[in-house]
Amino acid sequence: MGLIVPWNYPFHNVISPLVSAIMAGNGCVIKVSECAGWATEWLQALVSKVLELHGVDKDLVTFLDGYAEAGEALVESADKITFIGSPAVGKLVMQHASKTLTPVVLELGGKDAAIVFDDCEYDNMIKVTMRGGLQNCGQNCTGMERMVVQEGIYDRLVKDVSTLVGNIRLGTPFEKDVDLGAITMKGQMKHVQSLLDDAVSKGAKIQCGGKQFHHPKYPQGQFFEPTVITDIKPNMRIHTEEVFGPVFLIYKFKTESDAIKLANCTDFGLGSSVFTLDYAKAERVAKQVNAGSCNVNGWGFNYLCQSLPFGGIKHSGFDRFGGVEGLRGNCHVKAMTTDKLGHLGIRAQVPPILHFPIKKQSVAFQAALIEILYSVSMWEKCVGVVKLVKAFAGVDEGKAKKE
Repeated sequence: MGLIVPWNYPFHNVISPLVSAIMAGNGCVIKVSECAGWATEWLQALVSKVLELHGVDKDLVTFLDGYAEAGEALVESADKITFIGSPAVGKLVMQHASKTLTPVVLELGGKDAAIVFDDCEYDNMIKVTMRGGLQNCGQNCTGMERMVVQEGIYDRLVKDVSTLVGNIRLGTPFEKDVDLGAITMKGQMKHVQSLLDDAVSKGAKIQCGGKQFHHPKYPQGQFFEPTVITDIKPNMRIHTEEVFGPVFLIYKFKTESDAIKLANCTDFGLGSSVFTLDYAKAERVAKQVNAGSCNVNGWGFNYLCQSLPFGGIKHSGFDRFGGVEGLRGNCHVKAMTTDKLGHLGIRAQVPPILHFPIKKQSVAFQAALIEILYSVSMWEKCVGVVKLVKAFAGVDEGKAKKE
């Protein structure tokens, strides 16, 4: 197995697919992100020690640093590739894998939506969605970027979320009383700002945040103010592109069908949530959201259940890791049969009437068998049974009719 993993969770993005691959009986070569190479030596030492303690050859798992060429070499040599990253790079991995017909698991980006109904448990919903949107400074493939809110509580929610988000304290792990850290990549800062600028120029409203935060102690720090934006329209880039930052997009809906349309309007389909105390409605809506997972009154809980498969649809990728599906995906599935009652003289045999050389009755026998299997009416099936018996008994149907 070849694993190509990103920088946003250097430990977890390695361990999750690695455990699945090992438990399915594979060795692994793991190419970590060039932006998280600082962890490679530590990860190799950790995994090697665990394998050694369990009496397994430590060479079963090997870590690699490197850029694109290292990933390309791994794709060319592995039996299967699991790639976690952006849709753009995922397409390149898939294109390169096609040269050797190497199967791939793609876990790509997301633009997850939380559908919030009027009858939700409001206070708990606010706490869950804040965590869903701001964890890891929004740098999550399953980050809750979009809140699709029913009109009855829309104004209240926008006000409450904006107040909470506006009071988030930015800083470093070396400081006290800090809620949120920095954006990892400098280029990502520019990306988030360009999406917001484009949206504002086309009529969107920034309720709070919306720009870089200049830390008094760390002026070069890549801090971005947590942001709430409303009045988003389909012609805005932020409506369709993944943000991957601390930004909440809040939409208003009236009917259930409107909410589902908004949730499904992007090219992504990784995770989703539905908040309501009407569980029949929740399940009805969840089944219609085009995503690899949906949590009722929660966010990301499915990922905590390792017995469940994880992955997406559309531009969020395909195939799964985790669960039975993930284990089987790390195997070459083979079908096998055997005649276990052979010692009793019971063998899998071809009926004598079908032995070579083919007899005249063989054709009639097979035609009758097809008639039995595929006829629509019971009468036609019964006729087929009579023909089958006659063919087996050696009766020539045409000769019998003639006589």
